[in-house]
Amino acid sequence: MPLAEVLHLQTIFRNPNEVKPYVVPSPERCNLPAAAIHASSDTVVVVDMNAPAARVAQHKWQPNTPDGHGTPFLFQHRKITAGSAGGTLMRMFKAPTASGDEWRFPQAVAFSVSGIRSQAIVSITCDKEIITGGHADNSIRLISSDGAKTLETAYGHCAPVSCLGLSPDSNYLVTGSRDTTVLLWRIHRVLVSHSNVVSEHSTGSPTSNSSSHVIEKNRRRRIEGPIQVLRGHRCEIISCCVNSNLGIVVSCSHSSDVLLHSIRRGRLIRRLDDVEAHIVCLSSEGVVMTWNESQHTLSTFTLNGTPIARAQFSFFCSISCMQISIDGTSALIGVNSLENDRAYNNSLNSQLNKSGVDFDSESEETDENNRTDLPSPSVCFLDMHTLEVFHVLRLGEGQDITALTLNQDNTNLLVSTLDKQLIIFTDPSLSLKVVDQMLKLGWEGNGLQPLIKS
Repeated sequence: MPLAEVLHLQTIFRNPNEVKPYVVPSPERCNLPAAAIHASSDTVVVVDMNAPAARVAQHKWQPNTPDGHGTPFLFQHRKITAGSAGGTLMRMFKAPTASGDEWRFPQAVAFSVSGIRSQAIVSITCDKEIITGGHADNSIRLISSDGAKTLETAYGHCAPVSCLGLSPDSNYLVTGSRDTTVLLWRIHRVLVSHSNVVSEHSTGSPTSNSSSHVIEKNRRRRIEGPIQVLRGHRCEIISCCVNSNLGIVVSCSHSSDVLLHSIRRGRLIRRLDDVEAHIVCLSSEGVVMTWNESQHTLSTFTLNGTPIARAQFSFFCSISCMQISIDGTSALIGVNSLENDRAYNNSLNSQLNKSGVDFDSESEETDENNRTDLPSPSVCFLDMHTLEVFHVLRLGEGQDITALTLNQDNTNLLVSTLDKQLIIFTDPSLSLKVVDQMLKLGWEGNGLQPLIKS
């Protein structure tokens, strides 16, 4: 079988009981805790929690390949680049400071807005570039992962961007703002080198008119748009997502319903009435999953608004991040513990009482009996159709989850914790299968001997 099919059959969702945690050594060099992580086939990009003025770290790794020391992946911290000519090549790391062992990472230049500093305003594209919101000038910015340089700035909102989301293929971007609108953008991948673009621009005819110059300039822009303005919300947008294959944009806001818009025409397709959500995500099969923080309820709906499943969790836990598998049948949720739970519940009840909701003791007891207790902190595996938890990866005390991501073939799960640890969950037997497949494909020599010893 081809290697891609071998990996597809061995995702962490198929054999969750065989998945084991591996802590990346020297976590002080990993730029943690992270607000966003992206794992490609050879690189791990980590963006810290100071977004939009975030620091960026880029590391080399090779999943499902034993390192000869009992770890089923290769991970190499990015080292200092020596011999850079005139400082033009941005170094990923500088030498440790004399005051401590903290490593310095390149930081994106940004003027942040007070109150907008979360993982909702950071996304990483398939080209390993970072898109950030939350800027004081209401813009979105495209930032390189190698040096944290601002490549492009785009404007469209009348207020700071409060959340954003990328399509799985990184072709479309949606941004939600405090101005109650959702904007749809198209992201273009780089097809020519920067030097070619500069030379082409410098050798252009001086007699060309201004209109052709504007067209040429717009054609080179990486962020095109906004191509659609999606309306219908009455408050600040707090979560949004997009899927280019389905042609759907899902968004939610405070005290508003969940809205579904079309990519092609920008029209409102569906309003999920009386559905309040604080996090929304969309699967490849067209299932909308929502998390209600106030009621601690996880729900799924079809694109037609038909409820599929609903699960209520304990008030003593909170979901910090969610991710759906590539096949759309399973989901991962990062569960953290809530601080001052009693105070939170009292404030919640007082808010509901002010809004005219009467609490009955019997209904409260019945509601509590139906709630599912999840260990915290932990990563829970859910079935998208029933929302039943079929596996739990427990973390240690104080290891609240700040970000999690799956690599492209869903064989490795990367988790960033609040105590500045980067934990990789994977099946160790998978790396041996990959090595066996490499041998069958003709990989020979002493180069594989240290890998096989593990």
